[in-house]
Amino acid sequence: MSMMGILIGFNACVYTAAFILINRNSALLSLLVYIIATAVIDHFTDRFEAIKQVTIITKNPDKIVTWIRKDMKKTCTVMDSSGAVSGDNKTIICYVTYFELQKFREYIKDLGDNTFVTVTTIDEIMLSH
Repeated sequence: MSMMGILIGFNACVYTAAFILINRNSALLSLLVYIIATAVIDHFTDRFEAIKQVTIITKNPDKIVTWIRKDMKKTCTVMDSSGAVSGDNKTIICYVTYFELQKFREYIKDLGDNTFVTVTTIDEIMLSH
């Protein structure tokens, strides 16, 4: 059983007991506050804990890959790609935390060339050994 299931079960018992034994209005108001607080906390903690996938499409990947490896201390995947308009490119994929993303933004902004970047939130990364 997951921790979320245990918490929901425990809270259901507490709010049911408060509803029956203490005061219905107070119990319902407490339940409403609990639901709103949980939603707000989940929204903000998920944002900061999520892993971001940065996909960079560029014609000149060497400078970017070197920066990722040396300054960011990360690894990345480089693949050949082809655009309908831009022709042959390289696609770089790297995974960063929410807090490292700002450093990526500043670096890409300072590049000044025709680099296309997307950022995606990743729910889970699985490794096989």
